[in-house]
Amino acid sequence: MTQHNIPIIILSDEDDDEGDSLMTLNDSSVLIVENERNEADISKHIEELDEDLAITYSQTAIVLPHARYDCTLAFCRAEQDVSGPLQNNAQYCDQCFCYICDKLASMCEFWTIPGFCHCNSHKHSVYWKSLRDKSLMGYLHELNFTFEPLDMDSDLRRAEASLHTFAGSLAMKYATFLLGFESLNRSGCRCICHRNNNDTTLSQAFGCKGCHKHHFKILEYDYTVVSQHIKMFFNEAKKENPKASVVMLLGAIKLFVTHTVPGNVHAATTVSETVSMLLWRFMTKVWTLLVDFDFSSTFIKQLEYFFQRLPLPSNSTLPKSLSVLPWDDPLLSGVIKGQNITGERQVKGRKLQVLYEPLSVIQARVCKLQQQNKYRELARYLKIVRSTNSPTLLRMRDLVPLYLCKVADYSGAVHTMFSPMLGAACPASRLTPPQFRAYLRIFTSGQVPDIAQQEFDPGNGQMITPDPLLSTKWTPIEDSNTFKMMEVLKFALRVLDCNAAVFANSETWVYLLGVVSSSFITPDGLVVGAFYAEPDVTFQAVTKDSANAILKELTQTSRIQIPKTFENGYPDQARLLLATQALVLRIFHSQLSPILDVIISFRFNHWALRWFFNSLLGRPDVLHYLLCCLLQELSHEEQYQLIQATWSETEHSLVASFLCLYFLENSVVLDSYTYPINSLLATWNELYCPWQLSLRLQLESNVARLTTEKRQILQQIQRQGT
Repeated sequence: MTQHNIPIIILSDEDDDEGDSLMTLNDSSVLIVENERNEADISKHIEELDEDLAITYSQTAIVLPHARYDCTLAFCRAEQDVSGPLQNNAQYCDQCFCYICDKLASMCEFWTIPGFCHCNSHKHSVYWKSLRDKSLMGYLHELNFTFEPLDMDSDLRRAEASLHTFAGSLAMKYATFLLGFESLNRSGCRCICHRNNNDTTLSQAFGCKGCHKHHFKILEYDYTVVSQHIKMFFNEAKKENPKASVVMLLGAIKLFVTHTVPGNVHAATTVSETVSMLLWRFMTKVWTLLVDFDFSSTFIKQLEYFFQRLPLPSNSTLPKSLSVLPWDDPLLSGVIKGQNITGERQVKGRKLQVLYEPLSVIQARVCKLQQQNKYRELARYLKIVRSTNSPTLLRMRDLVPLYLCKVADYSGAVHTMFSPMLGAACPASRLTPPQFRAYLRIFTSGQVPDIAQQEFDPGNGQMITPDPLLSTKWTPIEDSNTFKMMEVLKFALRVLDCNAAVFANSETWVYLLGVVSSSFITPDGLVVGAFYAEPDVTFQAVTKDSANAILKELTQTSRIQIPKTFENGYPDQARLLLATQALVLRIFHSQLSPILDVIISFRFNHWALRWFFNSLLGRPDVLHYLLCCLLQELSHEEQYQLIQATWSETEHSLVASFLCLYFLENSVVLDSYTYPINSLLATWNELYCPWQLSLRLQLESNVARLTTEKRQILQQIQRQGT
């Protein structure tokens, strides 16, 4: 006890709040000892309550905020009475709060208003509790969200306020849209006063009785303003915290998903398409949020209940369920960790569980795993997960080899490249020429392209992913060793065998020949050529036979087997000759154009170019068209100017050497009066074309090997040169 008159609050061990304000002292959970009472009275009451209790210190009680029915002021309870204040219920202290409005009683607008009478509210009434729940949830309750009042945290309150405001503004814009705007149709009027197209005449003549029936008003509708307003709300929702954002997005869907235009088929179709696009955009973001953030199971169930009751269009292709498997789901986690390679899980007493997810969920998981740099896990997931068959899913699966390259698993990448996945052909058959060249660069340089983030397609609202293989930014692979060059060549030949687009592309062959005859590949993808010593004639003959056998087996069985002895003695030269023999078969198959860059790719190894020419001798028709194509490209003024700007004497000499082979080979017939030799002679200009000067010099040094007809051609060239 203090020696001053200080109020004391004594709390009992009982926690009974069922009594009324007139309970006896011994039944009350709170005893207020007023200042006027003396210490003797206090001691007496203490002894009456608990003789073992002794108070050594006390201070003035602080009254905390509380509901009106919990105040020390007398309160009368009733189940439902809104006719007027009951007894003293209208009275309140400074800390009394309205149970319904959740604000100070002094600020409640309906405290004593008949029909409302919030002063009578309390938590023991079903009626008042239901009214409080509606009041706390606000507009979320009207939208039929099933949140509990205790769930209403700051995120949900922001979502409720935003949706309430958006609902009002959207309703006004939609109402304006339904009014339409008038379009005056004057078509088909044949009266004299309207034959003139002048707008002034039309305006003055409107109302003419003779042609009034030709002028009628048509209502037109433009949903653009409404859709733009919805998109603005979408952008606002994306800026919110995840919990508020997902509620705002789902709530907004319910507000616009039923939009249409009664009585106008064309306008209704336009609105339906726009609503469908918006619906996909909103739901894609919802699934992304559900994948990216760890919401409670209770919250997700509440969202699922709301989604199941959305009035979606009958032609909607959205999944029927909003539920997204959590990352720790046994089936999903087993697949990602590599413990489940089938995507199926049999639970005792339940039907077979299959890893099947909506396309938007798959896109969200792919984006999440990319951000976490979990490329091996991403590859496992995409190989196994099932969804609706679509080009988008196929494109995502085609990137699995790239993800394996990200973790330096080149063998796994090649294996996946030629393995069908869930009924689709192998990814190698769908590579574009630029993608094929990108993989060659990855295998030889030890660098991979960066993967850009997914973006929204403004046309349909779905996610699009830029092709990472076409990225201009590349980074080194950690702990990576470059692929063996023979393995790179085997990969390239298998792709050429199964992919018609890559097989037909001239740049593909140029890059492949550059890679197999290179000393190394720079980080920026530049191929640095290497000079290989010319092997002996016997090695070249044996290698040609072996290369033909290897390529024949590849064509027949889609498998490539390289004998261990193939690279004995001249490993670099053997690989170059194998690639060159594949080029020969490509040219035998169909015309290859442009051909000039293909010839230039042998700039460091002229002996390989002669080997290439000799391999074509069995097909005189192919040699002839090859000569025609080459001379035609060299005579193309604009194209040649661009090429010549990057050429050195080496390139000019190489072209001349290849053309010289036509003159030195006796089985090749050249006639100065037929194309293309007559065209060559007609356009001969050594000052403008340095390769022509080099060709003349080479022919003059080998004049003894020329036939009579070819010497005559040389003489004409010499006259042109002078």
